[in-house]
Parts: sequence; C-alpha cells; structure tokens
Amino acid sequence: MGVSMVVLGSAGSPANAASALVTIDVPNAPAAGTVSLTGKVGVGAGDVTSVLYVMDATGATASPAGADCSGNGALGAEDDLNSDGSLGDVLDCEIAGVNSLNNSLAASSRVQVGLVAFGAAKALAADVDPSEGTTTFVPPGFTGGDPQPRIGTVARSVVQNQIRRYEPKDLSGSGSGTAFTSAIGVALSTLASAPPGPKMIMFLSDGQSGIDRAVLEQLSQSGARLRSFGIGADASCGRFGSLYKMAAATGESCALVPDPASLATELITSQPDAVNGVTVSIRDVSLAATLDAVGGWRVNFTLGAGTYTATARAVLASGATSSAQQSFTVAPSAGGPAAGTVGAGPGSLNATVVTVKRPDPSRAALPARVAGRVGPVGGKAKVTPKLAGARVLLQARSAEGAPWTTVDRSKVTRAGTFALAWKPKTRFTLLRVVLAPHRGFAGSASAVPAAKISSCKVLKRGGGGFSVSCLTTAKTGSRVSLLKGRTVVDRARVRKGGFRVDGNGPAGAHRIDILAGKRHLRLDL
Repeated sequence: MGVSMVVLGSAGSPANAASALVTIDVPNAPAAGTVSLTGKVGVGAGDVTSVLYVMDATGATASPAGADCSGNGALGAEDDLNSDGSLGDVLDCEIAGVNSLNNSLAASSRVQVGLVAFGAAKALAADVDPSEGTTTFVPPGFTGGDPQPRIGTVARSVVQNQIRRYEPKDLSGSGSGTAFTSAIGVALSTLASAPPGPKMIMFLSDGQSGIDRAVLEQLSQSGARLRSFGIGADASCGRFGSLYKMAAATGESCALVPDPASLATELITSQPDAVNGVTVSIRDVSLAATLDAVGGWRVNFTLGAGTYTATARAVLASGATSSAQQSFTVAPSAGGPAAGTVGAGPGSLNATVVTVKRPDPSRAALPARVAGRVGPVGGKAKVTPKLAGARVLLQARSAEGAPWTTVDRSKVTRAGTFALAWKPKTRFTLLRVVLAPHRGFAGSASAVPAAKISSCKVLKRGGGGFSVSCLTTAKTGSRVSLLKGRTVVDRARVRKGGFRVDGNGPAGAHRIDILAGKRHLRLDL
C-alpha cells in the first residue's frame, strides 16, 4: 500500500523564512476586542512540524491499574480508554495523555501528528485514516467527519501488543530488550516520509529497555527531537538509562511521571528544552506568550481598530535571541475598545526579563555566586516595585536534557536586584536563574553566562612543577601570563576558548592574568 498524508491548510504565511527561530502567523481578519496572536519557535519554525506520539504497548503497561486516567476524580468505566476490560492501567493513561496533548495542539498552525506503538520486540506506525492506502500523518484536529480526531480514535485502539485501527497491526514477537531500538528505528523511518520541517518524538514508556548504540547515534544525527516520559514508580531518567540517553541525544529532556494519572498534565505542560520563552510586543505593551509542547506560542491582546506591528522575541536557553515582526489591521467592531487601544488580553501576563551579571573568574566550572536584576520587558534599566518580593531560583543540571535542581532561592529587592549563592558540585555543568510569576507578571529565565575564567584544572608534573589549563571568554589571541608575585613565570595565548601555562612550586602561590583588549582578567590560583 502507498503511504500518504493529509495535506495541511495554510494558516497564513509566516513572518520570516523557514529556517527562522521564531515566526508570527498572520491574524485571520481580526476585529476590535480580544486578538489572539500565534506563531512558532524553534529551528525551522516556518515549516510544518511533524509530531510522532510513540506509545509503549508492551505487556508491562497492563499494571499497575486503578489510576484515574480520565482525570474526573473517580475510577470508572471512562478510565478503560481502550476498552480492554482493565480500568486505569498504564496504557490507559498513555492514551489519555496522547489525547490531551493532541487536543492542546489542535489549534496550532502547521502541525501534523502520527502514532507509533511498540511491543516487546516490534514497533509499527499506525494508519490514522480509514480510506484506501496508509496515512501516517494528519493535522491534530482532523476528524474526517468522525466525532473525535482520527488520532484519538487510533490511540484508543491500542491494546497490549496490538494496534486495532484503522489497519490492525500485531506488535507481539520475541526479542525481549529490543523494544526501544525497534521503536526508534520505526519512528525515524516514519518521520523520513514527512515534509521538511521540525520533527518531534513524544516517547512514552514505563520500561527500562536498552537502546542499540547505532540506533542512538542515528537518532542523534537525524535532526529530530525526542522528549521522553518515564511512567510509574519503576521508571528512570537516570543519566545511564535509555529514556535519558534518547532525549539527551537530541537536546531534549526526560521527565519522570511516578503517578500515571498525571501523565496528561505532564505532556501538555512540557515545553521545548531549548527555549526559555517568547515575548510579544505591540507599541509599549509587552506580554509573555504561552508555549505548547512542540514550540507553538499564543498570546492575547486587547486591541482597538487600527494598524499594528507585533514583534515576537524568543529567548533560547543558550541565551541567544531571535525576533520576527508582523503587521496587520484590526477592523472596528460593535462594543469594541476605542481605536488605537493596546492592552493585555484575557489570561495574558506582562513579560519580564532576567539579566544575570557575568560571574567573576573562578577555578570552578560554575560560579559560587550569581547576581543580577529583573524587570518588565522594555529596557534593562526599567524597574517596577510590583516585582519586589518575587521568588528567584538558582537551578543547576548535569547536562542538556537532565532535570534541573534548585540549589538556592531568594527574593527580588525593591531595586529589582537579586543575589544567589551555592557550593558548586562537579556533577553540575549548567546554571540558570528562574523568576517565578508574580502579581500579573510572567515568569522568565536566563542562563548564567560563562565566567571570564573558569574550569581550571591543575595537574602536577615531575620535579615539583605543575600545569594549569582553563576556559576563558577572552578573545582568541589574548595574552595569558602566569605570575608569581610580580614575576612572569610563563606566557601563552588564548586558543579555542582556553589556554595552558606551566609553573613550579605550589600552584596556590600564582596568579593568572589575561590581557583582554585594554582590560586585565585576573584569577588567584
């Protein structure tokens, strides 16, 4: 049978090219009142995003049972989502999670979805349309005239080791321990049939299967992003586990969901790991957009009749930013606000910005002290007393995709500043500052910049000597001196963000001095 897909209708030309990091959709004939602006964030944001829900249908998902997967507060027939006679087992909660996530994406422009289910040794892509041929992707809200989206019907047809609709598929077979390898292989081959654009795998499992190294490398090189969810008390997102390895290989995160009933919430509130947030500004009003699980954003303004230009600014976890603009006209409406009115719409929060001061030089990979300021979007010097008392968290993690751990917390002063401190641990390699929502202002986050000198390693050499190598933000070619008192012991140049110098005697009696332009960067060893 040939492979086909339902063609997506355009929701308006994106405001910038397909390779952009952020786009704004053209509003569809907006009238004075609440105007919703939408767009996408991420590499290739102007293209179609293809999302694959990958479901664990192994026998292990039959237990434990008895969870309130439907989320109505009670255990009942509605918790047997696949009608297999078992109420509220892990697979039921997976189905509920897929349906909730799919419903949350139904309003997103330029998104298509598909489904892969896997048994102990075999994985297969579902046919998501009953018409002739095999359809692998449809828009998330596509019903084809049915009471519910087609992808929801297919998800409800998954039972242990079988997809029952629209084309029955058997997932049973021998080969215990190969479940994840098979699932990733099928997911990648399915995504290969999708049109150009971002590709996302939402991987759900309660197991701890291994993953073949070659397939993991294939996943890493594919350009697809995989976010994993470990369901149940025995699931693991440990750095040596497959769920973590698969997510980290694509720059995404692994989330633990000990209570299967909470999977739906975890799925719809998850966000791209590489994005800190999106701010949308019209004139002097800047609002924080809400992000969906695959990088779609939405924000509500209250606008009167007139012509406006909206600017969307995305802040990535790396600290990089990207912007796009879109002009549009709002028509008058009966009872609408006065012409030219610009304000926050229902549910919208004022946007904030976290500015972190670059840390002082340090021998450690991460600084012990972090300081900065917060304020509403509109300039680094802008301060509002309304943010005084807002919580700020210092969070660390071991690598991209690993869970964030809060290592200190404090509150914003009336001057808009904050100060945080902790004892650096070698297992952590990344730091960020998170501002919590406060009094009508949205939360935001910022990566802690690299220190001017950091990650110094001192190695002993024969004859009482030593060598020290460090990372630095100084430009390539900057002169490095190792000093003992006023005496220059060794010289070097910065190369590829680092340097090495050699000395004799106790390393602690020495100082590193880097001439960066006209400024000196110094670190006492």
